[in-house]
Amino acid sequence: MRTRYRKLTALSLFVLALSLVTAACGAEAPTGECLAAEDGKLVNALCEVPAGLTAEPTATASIDTGTATSPGFTAFRASGCSGCHAIDGTSASGQIGPNLTMVASKGGADYIYESIMSPNAVIAESCPAGPCAANIMPGNYGEVLMPSDIDAIVEYLASL
Repeated sequence: MRTRYRKLTALSLFVLALSLVTAACGAEAPTGECLAAEDGKLVNALCEVPAGLTAEPTATASIDTGTATSPGFTAFRASGCSGCHAIDGTSASGQIGPNLTMVASKGGADYIYESIMSPNAVIAESCPAGPCAANIMPGNYGEVLMPSDIDAIVEYLASL
């Protein structure tokens, strides 16, 4: 029961911190259908597709990402990671940060752990809206997430 209380407290603190950051970044939240990351916050963006690109969905090969009830994927979703990151073959379909389908090939568990704990240490090259920018991913996950949740997320992503 105590672990559940600590998780609930950590999640509540995370939501409160996220609310405060959102309020501090601007009282008006973006409301457009398409969003872009700019100066560390989300802003409305045009939904136009650049010439030569297609907006038609294409088939994506499924990968074995485990079940939706795996502890790592559950922690990934509960921590809000899927709001920004996509993983092919799962319900994680965020369009702000880089797609994490092949993140394990970038450097394994150590690379993934560093990316969560110090997100500006290495900036991914490609995000859905273009080059990835620094200061988009919060840098306080070590403070707001339980170490066991971070470990589960790292283990899950390293298995992809």
